Amino acid sequence: MADYFDRLNYTLGDEDTALEYAILPRHAGHVLGIAGCGGRLLPLLAAAPSRMTCTDISAPQLAFTRLRFALLEQTDHESFMAFMGYRMESMRSRRRSIFQQLVLPPADRRWLSVFFQSRSWEAPIYMGAFEQTLKRLAKITGLFTGKAGRGIFQFSQLDEQTEYYRNRFPLKRWKAVIALLGNAAVLNSLLYKGAFPPNNLGISSRAAYLEIFHTLFTTQVVRESFFLQMLFFGELRYPQGFPLECDPAIFQQAREGLRQCELRVVQADILDCAAGETAIDFVSLSDVPSFMPEVAGKNVLLRLAPVLSENAQVVMRGHLHVVRPDCAGFCDITHQYQADIARERTQLWHVQVYRRSPSSQVSR
Repeated sequence: MADYFDRLNYTLGDEDTALEYAILPRHAGHVLGIAGCGGRLLPLLAAAPSRMTCTDISAPQLAFTRLRFALLEQTDHESFMAFMGYRMESMRSRRRSIFQQLVLPPADRRWLSVFFQSRSWEAPIYMGAFEQTLKRLAKITGLFTGKAGRGIFQFSQLDEQTEYYRNRFPLKRWKAVIALLGNAAVLNSLLYKGAFPPNNLGISSRAAYLEIFHTLFTTQVVRESFFLQMLFFGELRYPQGFPLECDPAIFQQAREGLRQCELRVVQADILDCAAGETAIDFVSLSDVPSFMPEVAGKNVLLRLAPVLSENAQVVMRGHLHVVRPDCAGFCDITHQYQADIARERTQLWHVQVYRRSPSSQVSR
């Protein structure tokens, strides 16, 4: 597992950041979240929290997170889009010039400079191990489903897309792709290096993925999903699917939020990081509990409780492995956000939202 966390695994990410943005109350006091590649938390600054602590155990992920925040603070929206690679026409020389002008911690600058040079200054959003995996899978998807598979992206209306999916989409060949994607051994080999949490859903991984993609194809316009674009094209071709950080209004609000926010980026386990805090109002755990030993995962809310403010919210995700935590002192309020969860553009996640009960008293 150590090898997994020592690499730069994510640069675009595998979560739709619009979900946490929808859940986070505006003007929260203190937000604590897994940094990832920075894209998870950057949009949350648009909700104007007073404090934000971004934490991760991966040094490469934290370097990329600080890079993202530096771009937010020191450049404009167009430069951000060009540097990250959301603009397909962006020149690599411009990307290098933007980087050279950024103020970054010296250690980050050295590491990122070597890393970007080794990738010939290609688009950073495709540099992570996860994104590289999707690019390889896109080649397989193309071989199996061809133009007929990519044809589902021609529609902007859900009813037309659904008709295509039911009658003209190469479903049998797509299921062959799912057989590969649903193979835990393949995922371990391509990305997780043995760290992939075991499936505990009670159905096969193949069945889980068939359900995920059936939902995406029949309830969402697929060109609005960055995840499906990556899986079919190996790149982002439709701006409708760009993550929330690309929205000019959100970007500007996040930039303004950053000016008045006390921002910290910390290398630490999120529970250890939380233990030194008080009155945290919102915690974005991502799927970290899935990687914990069983007992630790079950106790994750109990460990957080002493440092949370009254009515604090905790959001956690699980993919093929879903943790059911001890909820003593918390209310499960997931049902309040079902509409937002249904709009999540990857549908890879079982999302759980908990609120600390005001009357709960949990001793440290």
